[in-house]
This record gives sequence, C-alpha cells and structure tokens, in this order.
Amino acid sequence: MSEAPARNTVSLAGGWALVAGATGKVGAAVASALAARGMNLVLHTGRRHEVVTATAEALADKYGVATVPVTADLTDPAGLERLNRSLTDAGVERLDVLINCVTGFDGRPRQIDDLSIEEFRQVVEADLVVPYGLVRTLLPLLARAEGARVVLLSSLAGLRGRPGAAHLCAAKAGLTGLALALSRDLAEQRVTVNLVAPGPIQPPDAPALPLPPGVVANSPDEVADAVALFAGLKAPVTGQTLIVNGGLP
Repeated sequence: MSEAPARNTVSLAGGWALVAGATGKVGAAVASALAARGMNLVLHTGRRHEVVTATAEALADKYGVATVPVTADLTDPAGLERLNRSLTDAGVERLDVLINCVTGFDGRPRQIDDLSIEEFRQVVEADLVVPYGLVRTLLPLLARAEGARVVLLSSLAGLRGRPGAAHLCAAKAGLTGLALALSRDLAEQRVTVNLVAPGPIQPPDAPALPLPPGVVANSPDEVADAVALFAGLKAPVTGQTLIVNGGLP
C-alpha cells in the first residue's frame, strides 16, 4: 500500500507532465524521476526522435505510465503549435506540471572575442525565449489543472556569473526575471512558476569536470530530485529559485 503524500506535497500519480528537452542529461533524469512517482509524461526533443521514442517506451514499460514522445523545434512557432497539437491528438486534456530543460549552451567556454552575436542570440533564444513560448502556448492546459506547477531549469551561472559564458549567463539571468513576471501574471490561475538553478552537473559515467576549490558537481539525478520537489509542492510557493550547489553554500 503506497504512503499518502506529505501535507505540503501533492500526489503526482496519474497526473500529466511535459518535459521539454527530455533527451538531455538532466531532462532524461527528470523524466525518470517523475515516471517513478507515477506521472504520465509528454517527452519532448528537438531532434533526437529515435532517442525520445525509446525513452518513452522504456519508462512506460518500467513504471506503467502513459507516455507521449514529441519531436519539435521550439524556437519555431510552428514547432510550438506541433507540440500543442500532439497533446490534443494524444488526448491530454490538462497539464499538471510543465518542466523546461531545453538549452542551447554546448558547455564550451567562449570568450567574448570568440563568441559571435549570432551564437549569443541562439543561446538566448533557446534558454529564454523558448520557456516563454512554452508557457504561453500551453497555458490553456495548465489552467485546467488544479494548481499547475511550472519549473524552469536555470543555472548558477545566471546568478553568480561564469567566465567564458556570457551567452549562458545573460539567458539564465533573464530567466529569473521571466519567472518572477510569470509567477505574478499566472497567480490568479493558481499556476506557480519556479526555478531550479544547479551548479556544475557531472553524469556518473562522464570524465571528471575540472572544478575550482570549494565547488562540488551535482549528478543529473540530484538535480532531477530538486525539480521533482517543486513539481510536487502543494504549498503556495512561486517565483522562487532553488539552488542545487553540491551541498556547499
């Protein structure tokens, strides 16, 4: 017999969540964490159709949840409409949770003289404009849920800065402002909007990251647990940023 959810959380079992960027290292971990909690999933990818389809099938088999794989370019209004239409075609009538893990940042340090304006614009488009487009497009489905939760993946770089990453820092700093604005705009519809801002992310099977003293990397699963915390939070908390810092302040 499953335990009742804590008073400050809602049961995720049977609800619907959309994970944008579900084939990335964090997005895949988030999808797995939500499926393990019984959530039905719409799993989005920009290009990796075979990967997202295999992921959807694996999670459905393992956890017995419904899954809908979608491939769409969310930087294109037509891609957003394709995503929305895919939900309608799959019979998804509401979204309890919307999580954005899409990023255009490739992880490589780029000093300003090696970072073109177009490359800067592409990361801002993927990391800032796409989350806005997602919320705007899917708001009717979010509004039908009983207290929907939006969780946007930010970065410690947007709060503290990082050398060689002006595009990432600018986009993620803007994401903080976007979350604050949306949290106010959507409050009357009982839709919360929060951020998870991790520091360096180290997959268990990847080479160790070169980190400065006092900095500890997080695993994708640890970041996913923080996202799941906001996804299941019943308390009226909105416009907040949860920093995942490897256990060090």
